[in-house]
Amino acid sequence: MDIRQLECFIAVAEELHFRKASERLGLSQSALSERVSSLEHELGARLFFRTTRQVSLTQAGSEFAQDAKRILTDIDKSVSNVRHTAESDLHHIRVSGVDEAISMLLPRALLAFRQTDLKVHVQVLEISSSEQHSHELITHRTDVAFVRTPQEDEFITSELLHRQPIVVVLADTNPLSSAASLSTSDIADQPIVGYPKHARPILHEALWSGFRQIGAQPNIVCEIIDKSTLLQFVAQGLGIALAPAWVKNIAPPGVSFVPFEPCENLIDLYVAFRKSGNSDTVKRFVDTVRKSAVYQSGH
Repeated sequence: MDIRQLECFIAVAEELHFRKASERLGLSQSALSERVSSLEHELGARLFFRTTRQVSLTQAGSEFAQDAKRILTDIDKSVSNVRHTAESDLHHIRVSGVDEAISMLLPRALLAFRQTDLKVHVQVLEISSSEQHSHELITHRTDVAFVRTPQEDEFITSELLHRQPIVVVLADTNPLSSAASLSTSDIADQPIVGYPKHARPILHEALWSGFRQIGAQPNIVCEIIDKSTLLQFVAQGLGIALAPAWVKNIAPPGVSFVPFEPCENLIDLYVAFRKSGNSDTVKRFVDTVRKSAVYQSGH
């Protein structure tokens, strides 16, 4: 049984005339009669009484007509919904990423992009690990991901947007806040507000590798994932912290930033996306992200 058979059956059921039904469908009478007969054979039931003068529905045909109409209506609705969703998808972008990109780069990129596409709708997803970003990209659950490490495989590619130096964050009242730069040795006796390794692996490793090199243990008083909360803890004098330089943009009053030596301590930001299967909207958005990243790096 197929849709065309149902359409033919409904046309005859409503017209009660094979010639009129065939004209309505743009089919020959013989083709129409063949499809109706084939449907009756598949159902194992006679749907019409046929005479040389008239056509009428059998009891089975009358009952089946109601079901067939409902089936065709449901199919029409489904097709309409799919088309609407497909059209919406052309202007829908799912973005995931690290907090720097979501807080600083994404608003600038989205503002610029909406100047050319007012219909665009961006959904921001909370994803914690690079492995999860990759999986979500491959399965089309996200379209663009901002990540700290390059993503490159058979399905995904990534581009470096910019690099941020790591800085030491201190309360203004800390005597070290006036230093030109600080090394691990300089902060060895300071209480430190740190990060869990799983949440901020790059910053966690920058701190611990420095202390391993001088043969010491950091005095970590607490570990926090959220950078805004971490900045508040530092401002209250609970300890110092390491952070990417961009957090200057969200810092509360009473906080200072000093470059952390050695200067090769950098945090990268990449934009990752699928190598193929992207909508034109996603492609144009990635291009806008590139331009926004260049602008942000220069300011």
